[in-house]
Amino acid sequence: MSNKILEKSILSTLVYYDVLDYPLTAQEVFKFLINLERLQKDQGSTFLQIQGQTLNEINSSLDILVKSRVLGEKNGFYFLSGKENLYHERIEKNKIAEMKWKKTRRYLFLVQAVPYIEAIFASGSLALGHTNKESDLDVLVVAKAGRIWLVRILISLMMTVLGVRRKNKERVAPDKICLNHYITTDSLRISFESLYTAQGYAHLIPLYWKNKIVIENFWKVNRPWMEKFLGCWGWSYGYQRRAVRSSRLLGWVKFVLEKILDQTRLADWLEKVCRKIQIKRINTNLPGRITISDRQLEFHPYSAEKDIIKKYNSAIFKLGIFGDYQETDSGLR
Repeated sequence: MSNKILEKSILSTLVYYDVLDYPLTAQEVFKFLINLERLQKDQGSTFLQIQGQTLNEINSSLDILVKSRVLGEKNGFYFLSGKENLYHERIEKNKIAEMKWKKTRRYLFLVQAVPYIEAIFASGSLALGHTNKESDLDVLVVAKAGRIWLVRILISLMMTVLGVRRKNKERVAPDKICLNHYITTDSLRISFESLYTAQGYAHLIPLYWKNKIVIENFWKVNRPWMEKFLGCWGWSYGYQRRAVRSSRLLGWVKFVLEKILDQTRLADWLEKVCRKIQIKRINTNLPGRITISDRQLEFHPYSAEKDIIKKYNSAIFKLGIFGDYQETDSGLR
């Protein structure tokens, strides 16, 4: 790949994160590098071929862009020229995020005893490490196949008892757990594809898992579509450092409860009851995305995706070096 083409890819990546007010390190530019190749094939051009790039090549191109004053750099963080304030903002928000990580792990410690929860990922601003004092704590819950409705009731009840569940009507809910996305072990692939969702899921951080195979399978089935948007991305193997403290006692409680529920067939009955109750209560007429099925529950009304994609496209257009390149959202209402 020529340096000029790689520079365009780097620039488009930093433009995207500029919309999020988030400067990147060279390692992060490499990991989240936007792959534009898919957008040019219809025009008979392989505009970008991201695979195979090295961190050294990224660093060299970043140096060129800084010297030409297209980008700025401070203490290893890169941003669009004139946006040095984003460096200071990221440092402050990272400090706030570290405090929220401690709270999140403490709140979710007891979920190790909840039947049929297979894994939990941190998502949103918490996973990005870019929170303010009013930020809530977004999580993605993986339930055992056939138990999604029961899992939603159980974890919601637990967070409610602990006083840390974000409620539907709360516009601002500092330090509360936002249970806005559930998937099952037989439906790990995310079907809503866009640059926004690829970047978002690339930042997911596992908080809890019953078996690490669930984590590995999640990345395995989602990596092919994510690579269409992020050519160099690969999931981190150091995720254990963010996990909740493991408890054998809670794990044993979970095992016993699941055995009782399965052997008595009570779990099947509870799943049907929980499904019936929840379907009646869910408002599906909101903008954004509300997904309801026995394999996925997603509650992202008023999603920021459209606005972020719009701002990104506008910024790319103003640069005037990307042709007709425009991103689309993942099919929001």
